[in-house]
Amino acid sequence: MSSIVSRRNILRRIIHLMCAEIAERLIADVQNTRKRKWVRDWISKREQFGASALLLKELAEEDHSTYRNIMRISQTKFDELLQMISPAITKINTPMRNAIPSNTKLEITLRYFASGDSLMTLEYLFRVPHNTISKFLPEVLKAIYNALSTFIKSSL
Repeated sequence: MSSIVSRRNILRRIIHLMCAEIAERLIADVQNTRKRKWVRDWISKREQFGASALLLKELAEEDHSTYRNIMRISQTKFDELLQMISPAITKINTPMRNAIPSNTKLEITLRYFASGDSLMTLEYLFRVPHNTISKFLPEVLKAIYNALSTFIKSSL
């Protein structure tokens, strides 16, 4: 009988040690996992270094022909179009993040059509994630269509 009790005690100690080891490994794994960032660092610098903040702003002020070449629209026509569609595409800032400005959305959309660039290329140029671009692109296009529908002839 004493041998059975000693075996049980040994088995209990082994199980206790194994559980302690497993718990330590799980805790270490949880502590070592990287936390995902809400926004990548280089994208969070959009307002300082993105194409909207630097290149297009500078070209609109200094070199109108190059601006028109890049955007395929003059600055004045861009401003008119932006004024027409801005209420439809503007989002509200939240405590978690700032919304993408409506002028940036329109610039990305027009550049997409002017160049045929991939969404990844536009991501690097404007510092807006490609999956975000793919979400707002249809919204901007719908707003443009609604704003300019009186000027568009339809055969339907």
